[in-house]
Amino acid sequence: MYLEATLEVIRRIIAGILLDSFMGVVLLLSLIHHYTTTFFETEPDYRDTRSSRTKIVESSNRIIHDNSKGSRNHHKKCYEDIKMTNKKNTIDHLECRLVPSLNYYFGLHDIEIEEFKIKTEDNYTLDVWHFKNPANENIKRKPLLMIHGLLQSSGAFASGSKNSLAYYFYSLGYDIWLGNNRIGFTTEGNDDEYWDWDINEMAEFDLIAMVEFVKSKTQFKKISLVGHSQGTTQIFLALINNYNDIVNDIENFIALAPATYPGPLLFDSVVISLLAKGIESKYVFGNKCFLRIMMIVRNICVGKAFFSFICYAIFNYLFDWNDTLWGGSNLRNRHFLFSPVYVSVKLMKWWLGSDSSKPSFKNKPDELFPETSAWFDKFNPGKKDSNPNILLFVPKQDRLVDGERLINHFVKHENNVNYKIWYINEYSHLDVLWATDAVQRIGKPIAENMRFNDPELLPIQEEPISV
Repeated sequence: MYLEATLEVIRRIIAGILLDSFMGVVLLLSLIHHYTTTFFETEPDYRDTRSSRTKIVESSNRIIHDNSKGSRNHHKKCYEDIKMTNKKNTIDHLECRLVPSLNYYFGLHDIEIEEFKIKTEDNYTLDVWHFKNPANENIKRKPLLMIHGLLQSSGAFASGSKNSLAYYFYSLGYDIWLGNNRIGFTTEGNDDEYWDWDINEMAEFDLIAMVEFVKSKTQFKKISLVGHSQGTTQIFLALINNYNDIVNDIENFIALAPATYPGPLLFDSVVISLLAKGIESKYVFGNKCFLRIMMIVRNICVGKAFFSFICYAIFNYLFDWNDTLWGGSNLRNRHFLFSPVYVSVKLMKWWLGSDSSKPSFKNKPDELFPETSAWFDKFNPGKKDSNPNILLFVPKQDRLVDGERLINHFVKHENNVNYKIWYINEYSHLDVLWATDAVQRIGKPIAENMRFNDPELLPIQEEPISV
């Protein structure tokens, strides 16, 4: 018994050394990659033309090809412009401080964000944030629930403050709810059972709990969902399996950078391949929290520009996107105030796992999202207006997911649902949230194409507050 315990301690020490060494190498490569691409590229490529290897095989009047280019001058540098004014107490200057609190940024614009804690059916605590509606307002706002991507919180929808999608829809008269999946920024346990979950539990329990909570608080029978990346994955899983009859609870589903099929990056990247192999072994990553050291460092350093920069550099290197369209380093640093979050090793296995016996995002995604058969025919047959109205925003520069496969699936097979697709040539995986013209190219098309069956409860149609 003593020998086994000793061997286990030795194993953990060796695994820790190997893992820390691996992450140190990743950090070094990330910094080299960043400085090489930033300082030694004589004529930076404003936008690459790197999509997945899947071709869109059928044209359709439901696909809008956005081939426009944003002006580089439009993506201005917040801090560099403002620090020259010496007006240190202006709202613009205060916006440029790095404070890990949405209430700080939106409080500058007289918007209070309420924080709720709710319980899932399997007893996990979720954080739900709500943009408090103006006092004495004379409209009944339609609820819009936003669900975040992997390793993020729903602060990603609002980190741009007045230039964020969350603020834009609030200004249009929507009731904004930001939903966060299990664990988030704080843990409540550490045994094996506590970390035994992946995307399936997030779809069946987390999403359902958040939808039911928003319905209860707003007294609406149906709400609209906005998902980004992993958020779209759990929403699609919930809809396809119709957990808790969710198909009849959702009026609109907006999918940003939808993640149903893997992109070439997951197969081409040597670092991600090594990460995928390591994640399968409990002797390397364990079977509880994924990279706990990442959250320890965040808790110590969040709010420091250097920490946000390191987060950006690592994710830029791993996932092959950049901040060209985000508006300068200060805005970029603010976006990383609300990530990363705690996730389980089991969830990362679901995303990256190569075990052929277990369907995962990388391995056998067709078992989860059948590519050649309809997903919505079985729901309200012949009454597609009763199913959610689906709006897909697929960035062509995204190599992390294969949005083109999803486009082909919808065009060929989804005849029992209303949908529309925007295929954005210039955007990558996070540009759908953080590009400085995302309100124009994502927000406005959403607002113009959402469907509401009750005309008495449409959002206000006035001009939105300036963004």
